[in-house]
Amino acid sequence: MPGHQDNAEVVLALDIGGTFIKSALFRDGELFRQLEPVPSCSEGSGEAIAAAFRQVLRQAGEFAHLAVAVPGPFDYARGIFRMPHKFAAVNGCSFAELSGRDAECFLHDANAFLLGEMTHGAARGFSRCGGVTLGTGLGAAFASCGEIWTGNDGSPAAEVKLWNRPFRGKIAEDFISARALLARFPAGSVREIADRAKAGDPAAQKLWREYGAALFELLGKWQEEFSPEVIVIGGGIGRDLALFGAVPAGLPLRKSALWEDAALYGAYESFRKGLLR
Repeated sequence: MPGHQDNAEVVLALDIGGTFIKSALFRDGELFRQLEPVPSCSEGSGEAIAAAFRQVLRQAGEFAHLAVAVPGPFDYARGIFRMPHKFAAVNGCSFAELSGRDAECFLHDANAFLLGEMTHGAARGFSRCGGVTLGTGLGAAFASCGEIWTGNDGSPAAEVKLWNRPFRGKIAEDFISARALLARFPAGSVREIADRAKAGDPAAQKLWREYGAALFELLGKWQEEFSPEVIVIGGGIGRDLALFGAVPAGLPLRKSALWEDAALYGAYESFRKGLLR
């Protein structure tokens, strides 16, 4: 296994997603080694999920500390999976018993995204910050004065969540998600719809503008409530912000500076903040 100089200071950060587990090694405030993504096997058996976790830890080699970003529902205080859909086979199991190693820090992936952007990315230097991830679903987090607004369960505070907000007679995620796009356009993936729009397909371009209009309407209301100085847009769909149409004047949107690394930086910084408490 590979070793690392000053191993006592090395932190392995994980971002556990429904498709892949991303990971990186940090030391002295910097990411110094990016690791290969590992399929998370989230729809598989408990044995397959546990094997994926162990593979991630094994490929990291030697490290002293472990910090994990993971979506909810999850018991962030005790490191226990509570998901009825993704990772359903390990619902009620702890990360420690599955991987063979406990972590010093667990945090929600949306909170990790925003914390990463606040400390190393597009939200640095701002006091009131929002983070929105656009992908399979609609993630959101908010922070003021350097502190993430977190509910009692460790997830983003209920008042800042966007996915389940009443919106146009339904909920926001019915309009702003990969599912919403694929329900209205005959394509195998969201990437295909984006490529069609970039190639000049008018129906695909119209669909993206409508997606953007819904997002901007939702975020306009969010801005009125919480007055963010910046709202950082991330997630796979967020990379195609240019397809969404003109951003309304006064809506302080910025594209992510870190993209898929943001939650890794956030997990690492959450661990570092814990040392200072």
